[in-house]
Amino acid sequence: MRPWNKRVLDRKELRRLYLNERLSLAKIGKIYECDANVILRNLREYGILTRKLSEATVKVPISREQLVRWYWKDGLSMFEIADRLGCTHSAVVYKFQKLGIKSRGHLGLTPPLKLTREGMEYFYNKGLSLEKIAKIHHRSKGGMERRFNDYGLVSRGNSNRVCKYKKSDFSGNLEEKAYIIGFRLGDLNIKPRVSVIQVRCSTTHRAQIQVIRGLFSKYTTPHVWKAKRGTTEIVCLVNRSFDFLIPKEDKIPEWVLKKDSTFWSFFAGYADAEGCLGVNNVKGKYIKKTVSFQITSYDKGILSEIRECLTDFMVYAKLYMAAPAGTPVKSALAIGKRYFSRKDAWRLCVQNMESLWKLVHYWRLYSRHKEKLNRLKFAENNLRNRSLSRFRGSKSIDLSIPTLSTHPFPSQARA
Repeated sequence: MRPWNKRVLDRKELRRLYLNERLSLAKIGKIYECDANVILRNLREYGILTRKLSEATVKVPISREQLVRWYWKDGLSMFEIADRLGCTHSAVVYKFQKLGIKSRGHLGLTPPLKLTREGMEYFYNKGLSLEKIAKIHHRSKGGMERRFNDYGLVSRGNSNRVCKYKKSDFSGNLEEKAYIIGFRLGDLNIKPRVSVIQVRCSTTHRAQIQVIRGLFSKYTTPHVWKAKRGTTEIVCLVNRSFDFLIPKEDKIPEWVLKKDSTFWSFFAGYADAEGCLGVNNVKGKYIKKTVSFQITSYDKGILSEIRECLTDFMVYAKLYMAAPAGTPVKSALAIGKRYFSRKDAWRLCVQNMESLWKLVHYWRLYSRHKEKLNRLKFAENNLRNRSLSRFRGSKSIDLSIPTLSTHPFPSQARA
């Protein structure tokens, strides 16, 4: 996906102008009405070798007498002379210095800039840069910056600069917001920048990358690459409408608990990031596989609140300490390193068939994780087969599909 405001030029025409016609970047930029840097970027992307500095040096084909006539008799500015010659302003300045021609500014003959404070504010508030304002009034950018500071005007700052990738404001949908917060607390690294918020994740699961792409693609352009250590990295830069992602506390936001749909959206996000729907092999004669759900995390407060809310939906879970602080981390040992947990690790576990049946269907309503959805489907079939089985040791459960509308405990009770 290419950036929304990226100028892509025709390769054949660019080769003709640069290689055959041997035009400078500035002249080609004038043809396309863009900056020379845009031309340079297109040349590099197309693999067109740029000329060496000695070859690229602009030779202004003009005599001293002609320059003096344009500048002193006709009153042209250096910018206007550069436009006539098809070169840059810097090339004209260099030519003046080389030929020993004094500028009007050095001799104190430059007419005063008739741009009031109100006029400067008018152009600046329309979104024009100081460089563009300087070009309109045939002045240098440095001179315009000095005038801007003399007037005591305040710069727009980094937050209003033109960005390479288009960014959109958050939609405001509460279910989507709850899911993103849950996923953020589980598996996203958030870092506020000057004018944007950086969302980052490192994973070995392709489905995890797909979830993050799906969450943020409509708001920004995700950047994905493969790290040397074998993980897949993804970074999304979103605007400040995503400030709700910055806090990271060991509790669920109160507004999430006031509505069933927002709670299950939050749970789906948190479980998609941290949850595990395990398949257990058993030695029974007829029942060979069972399923269980668990989340292991340092967030005891979040797990405790999830457990309380699950009870409202008749989903009964156990919460216990899985590993005390100082326990070696298994994932680190697997790659030959030795790390120890800094906090107590807690585990939320659901094993009861009736609770699992309800959990699977509520979770599936809001899950966005492809791997988790496949597991949920397997768990549903496993629970159904075990319930319908008449073999010894099997347990029959109510296989009616629960929905939030049939939830016997109103969400207002948790408000």
